[in-house]
Amino acid sequence: MNLPGLTSVIRRGASWRARALWTAALAVIALAWLIPDLERPGVSWDEPEYFSSARRIQTWVADLVADPAAALQPDAVRAAWDPPERDYFNPHPPVYKEGMALSEALFGRALGPVAGFRLSSAFLFAILIAAVAWTVSGAAGITAGVSAGVSLLLMPRVFGHAHLAATDMPLACFWTVATLAFAAFLRRGGGWRLALAAVALGLAMGTKFTGWLLPVPLLAWAVLERRWWRWFVLVPGALLVWYAVVPTAWHDPLDVAVRLFGESLNRGRATPFTTFYFGTVYPYVVPWHQPFVMTLITVPVGILSLSLIGAIDSFRSRTILRPDDSRVALARLSLLQIGFFLSLMALPSSPNHDGVRLFLPLFPFMAVLGGLGFARLIGFMGERLEQHGALVGGLLLGIVFFFPAWRQTTRISPYYLSYYNELIGGLPGAARSGMEVSYWYDAITPEFLARVEQELPEGAAVMTWPTWKYFEELQAMGLLRSDIRVGQEWPSPYLLLLARKSTLLPPFLGVYENVQPVLAVELDGVELAALYVWSKDPEMISPEPEGDEH
Repeated sequence: MNLPGLTSVIRRGASWRARALWTAALAVIALAWLIPDLERPGVSWDEPEYFSSARRIQTWVADLVADPAAALQPDAVRAAWDPPERDYFNPHPPVYKEGMALSEALFGRALGPVAGFRLSSAFLFAILIAAVAWTVSGAAGITAGVSAGVSLLLMPRVFGHAHLAATDMPLACFWTVATLAFAAFLRRGGGWRLALAAVALGLAMGTKFTGWLLPVPLLAWAVLERRWWRWFVLVPGALLVWYAVVPTAWHDPLDVAVRLFGESLNRGRATPFTTFYFGTVYPYVVPWHQPFVMTLITVPVGILSLSLIGAIDSFRSRTILRPDDSRVALARLSLLQIGFFLSLMALPSSPNHDGVRLFLPLFPFMAVLGGLGFARLIGFMGERLEQHGALVGGLLLGIVFFFPAWRQTTRISPYYLSYYNELIGGLPGAARSGMEVSYWYDAITPEFLARVEQELPEGAAVMTWPTWKYFEELQAMGLLRSDIRVGQEWPSPYLLLLARKSTLLPPFLGVYENVQPVLAVELDGVELAALYVWSKDPEMISPEPEGDEH
């Protein structure tokens, strides 16, 4: 293999061509792995509404081409991008849906609509890996860059979100690119780096309210770098990008921004999602340590160890402000971002439902530290072994640290969002410890739905929990037979249950723990979703549903 020469991977300070080739190779590998796998996870809880929003955007673009004056009227823009009659609370800005609309328009016919919409997240994941690998290889050598990219690729939860058409992977990509580009600009200048950072920051702000918080750690880093005034060039540029990509802001940007802040800061009232954490159901707000614990138990142990080594190595320099070593500076930048996100999520007002997805942007920086830690170990071994010792050591360390992560990622496919590492005993240990085993309907895979359709007779009535509207949306997309009558009415011959334990009322929890299902989705012996026949004993449970939580 010559890319351009395997030994160049071990050298620090390789040419930009070598960096570019290895970076591109990692991005291509990520896409080659993802694209055939895009339809395997079930459609997540939020995706049907996002699909509909993306369709409206496609229609609006067609109207814009046909009649620009009419399409640009405030009412027309609002109807397409933020319809007031929505029955689904979705305060997020539209950039991620714009990406979905574009990828489906270009590739939907070839891949199918679900994979077409999801391709946008896969593509952004490839960009994210490339950004991490390119930056780290420039600061610490191609060894570090490649291992950082591999570390990110082999985080099962992150890899899982690369499959889904939602807000989280786009935010992680834009957040990371903006941070790395702005940090590079502070060190080396270059108007293109500033422009890239402004575009990425504007796209992050146009994807999710969380993106509006990114200027805080960027300002902190600019102060540490003694270049704080450059931040005042970055943010106005980002606001211009935000204005350009959020059509509802074209007519009244202040109102749109105020509504975004108001709706996002009050989500606990509109959508009080619950969290199952160490056997307790928490209403929206969880203990402060939850994001720290979830981070520790959802990253493969080998990669977690490398990240710790990279973090420790960042303290080699005694210079706190603006260390000369670019490797040390990059590590400290990563620690700043990780610390900011964990501190943010530990605040009493922060939502922490749905696993780790709400703080997904911190994981690329863990991968950065992992790459630096791996390169540090390679250098240590190379100093103590004979010629080619670093190469041999690199291969051995790759087997020790990365091969288990690859095995785990491939073994749990497509239930990536249910991954837990060995620190808690894997998914079985997490279930015994009282952690959420599934939460976003990704366990309702096309394969499982096909088995459900085979089991259910024509016109069957099915009670679905925790939501019924999700299954009506699957029917509208042609992913579930239309004759099946879904709802939350008692009595019903069948019960289709997702093991989102934070939503399981005591009767449903009793079914989950004590009743044998006729069909089940299981991973390592843990039930993630199941179909039950329950009308044979109607006195067994008599729940009073509290309404759709979609």
